[in-house]
Amino acid sequence: MVKTTILLDDDLYKRLVEECIERYGSTRKLSKLINEKIRLAYSIHERIGRERKVRKVRVKLGMKLDSDDIERLIEEGWRDIIKWST
Repeated sequence: MVKTTILLDDDLYKRLVEECIERYGSTRKLSKLINEKIRLAYSIHERIGRERKVRKVRVKLGMKLDSDDIERLIEEGWRDIIKWST
């Protein structure tokens, strides 16, 4: 374990203290709670990253698009541009 000092916003600190008291009956395990929350955030972030890498969507438009074109289509409302009907 490494001991460090972090600065928390007042509202976050209050929520963490309240949850710690609710879960453990005191604030003595505040570090444990913060570690759990950071681990959960990392696992969610890693899972989302893996899903993004694996997930592919193909739409046949009759033209080749690069990533800039795709972003533009998304921003402009791609359904209107390619006359997509749902």
